[in-house]
Amino acid sequence: MKIVKRTVASTVLVFSSLTMVACGSFGGGSRSDFNGRFYAGVGGLVSQLEPEENGVTAFSVDETISGGGTLALGYDLSSRFSVEGHVSSLGEATFEPDGNISYTTAGLSALVYGLNGQRNRNRREGFSLFGRLGVGALENEAEVVPFEQVNDVHLLAGIGAEYGLRNGLGLRLEAVSHDIDILLGRAALVYRFGSAGPRSRPAARIPTPAPAPQAPTAETGSTSTLLITDATPLDSDLDGVLDTDDQCNTTPAGTPVDSDGCEFFTGVIDGIVFDSGSDVLTLESRSILGEVVDVLTQFPQARISIAAHTDAQGPGSDNLELSKRRAIAVTRFLVEQGIDGSRLSPEAYGETQPIQSNDTPEGRAANRRVEFDLL
Repeated sequence: MKIVKRTVASTVLVFSSLTMVACGSFGGGSRSDFNGRFYAGVGGLVSQLEPEENGVTAFSVDETISGGGTLALGYDLSSRFSVEGHVSSLGEATFEPDGNISYTTAGLSALVYGLNGQRNRNRREGFSLFGRLGVGALENEAEVVPFEQVNDVHLLAGIGAEYGLRNGLGLRLEAVSHDIDILLGRAALVYRFGSAGPRSRPAARIPTPAPAPQAPTAETGSTSTLLITDATPLDSDLDGVLDTDDQCNTTPAGTPVDSDGCEFFTGVIDGIVFDSGSDVLTLESRSILGEVVDVLTQFPQARISIAAHTDAQGPGSDNLELSKRRAIAVTRFLVEQGIDGSRLSPEAYGETQPIQSNDTPEGRAANRRVEFDLL
């Protein structure tokens, strides 16, 4: 009995490599607001294990489908690339009339992310596809069945999808081929430690309306015409950002966007803070909120939520009350600047939704925040 590689693994390897190249062709490189983070993952898997009988007549493979679990530890190197170590128990192949061979693997992989926007890749949020390519080692244990292990060090490749939440938690589904008779599908939860960085946004890019056609003139009777040629830059979603620069080129019409063509109101706008322990906005905060007023004025149909959060210092009930006063203070300021209060929805969460540890000054500062989201 031998544990050897089959051609199906090479086929999946080639297909996965092409997918990784395709993923790498979408979007640009890393941006300066990327924060590298460690992450851990745990999950379950279903495996197909096919040891080669190689002319052995005393034993025959009975069951090749099995199940197991996997653990992973990785680090996000850039908006596109991560490196990951992993160990998996793949279950066992059983034989007639008796016996089994169990499989355990450990390896190191590179992951390439693509097919989502630059900002979401930076933060590992939202939906994305990824390709995996790495090297692994196999360990087998047998009961009753004699076997010979061939190619215990092997290549592995896979393709998968991941959906990340703002709190660092994500769900992965992927298919992986090990170049030694192993195909598997697995589902895993991953958690990224630390902060992905502030959700600050560049100043909004206000759409520039196209010039209206001129009326016929008495002198010439001609009409001014806008000619569209192959050289005319396109703005498919009419948000004022050309498709060549637009990272979110399906933004709904009328949505406030930043210089990347992505929604402006999707989280923390950096610099909005209060005097310590109070709901009094600092002068710098009022200046930044003035920019929010400008955007809301330019987009009169936009409605936003204003969610205030605190750190965990002090009683939880006091922190909840403080966050209420702060959400109302921001709302009141915007109304005083002429924004209709019906467009604003203040929300308070106190200390219940930290984005960093409250054990450090930096973490507490990050947790004291105001988030803006489009309704």
